[in-house]
Amino acid sequence: MEKFVLLLPQKKVIHMKFILISLFSLTILLTSCSNEDKSLPRADQAETERFQTAGDKVFTDVLTGPDNVINSLMVLDEGKVVYEKYDIGYSPDQLQVMWSVSKTFTAAAVGFAEQDGLLKTSDRVMDYFDATDLPDEPHPYLSELTLHDLLIMSSGLPDLAYGAIQGQIADWTKAILASDFHFKPGDRFEYNSINGYILSVIVSKVTGLKMDDYLNEKLFQPLGIDEYHWLESPQGCNAGGWGLYLSTESLAKMGQFILQKGMWNGKQILSEDWWGKATYPHILQYKNVITDPVEIENLIKSRDYWSQGYAYQMWNCPDGAVRLHGANGQLCIVFPDKNAVVTVTSHVSNEKRLLDAIWQNIYPLL
Repeated sequence: MEKFVLLLPQKKVIHMKFILISLFSLTILLTSCSNEDKSLPRADQAETERFQTAGDKVFTDVLTGPDNVINSLMVLDEGKVVYEKYDIGYSPDQLQVMWSVSKTFTAAAVGFAEQDGLLKTSDRVMDYFDATDLPDEPHPYLSELTLHDLLIMSSGLPDLAYGAIQGQIADWTKAILASDFHFKPGDRFEYNSINGYILSVIVSKVTGLKMDDYLNEKLFQPLGIDEYHWLESPQGCNAGGWGLYLSTESLAKMGQFILQKGMWNGKQILSEDWWGKATYPHILQYKNVITDPVEIENLIKSRDYWSQGYAYQMWNCPDGAVRLHGANGQLCIVFPDKNAVVTVTSHVSNEKRLLDAIWQNIYPLL
């Protein structure tokens, strides 16, 4: 077989080499910048050393056996990573189950949809469903149920999440809308993971997208979150109240996004007004359950992590913090007064012990 060789003048060869080298260098530079932009900034060695002992102590304080193990811990102070540790078998890029931390991402999707003029939190839930989804004789309280009630865990609906997870319910939406109510919407607090699923369905209806696809455009890509997974119902809607998988750093980014009130890289992605509303304690966990003023005062003074109020799919905490919280100790705690975020993935049976370890060891250094 004959070989054909393109002969160029020496000057043109030199120019071509220069162009190729320049393009190669530019590609490396752009790739480097892109990767750098997607990662949270790291603090200098002096700052990370200041948190080393405290972070390690959180691990040892919680580690009491196979039922109490921290998978990862990341601390952000002034927007920089000052502590980062992964247990054996876990890595920075690994997607981990968020459980109910997923709820806060669903609330954010509602926020983006409201910002886009597609819905309002004051809207009635049943107005987003037609006769194919609604029962022939809806419960009287269904006409009073609003998106706001779903967001603050005050829907009055029974929690069908376990049955949904176990595959015992064929059509999640129809089953939920046909349910009997435990109480009038807004009357009191009752934690309910199925609220998040109805919110997911509504977001999909108004956007024409699966909720995770909508969030990919609005939230994940702007924050540099490329890898995620969200479980779906048999009807193809994201579970909403659970089922999201993220890396530890991606979860920390969400905490920083909340801390910055919807600002990212100098751009207001989700309005500050929304985050003011989303982090406000709209309902107390003991509303219409505990009426004794002395008992209520003692609860507040006790700094109980589950009695400081509930915002939009996240918990209010002592010291003005808010907490994204999933089963078995999946946490993202935002400390506005300290300009800090603490993110944990774990498998613990004693979540109070984990929260105490964070407040006792890390909080004083922030």
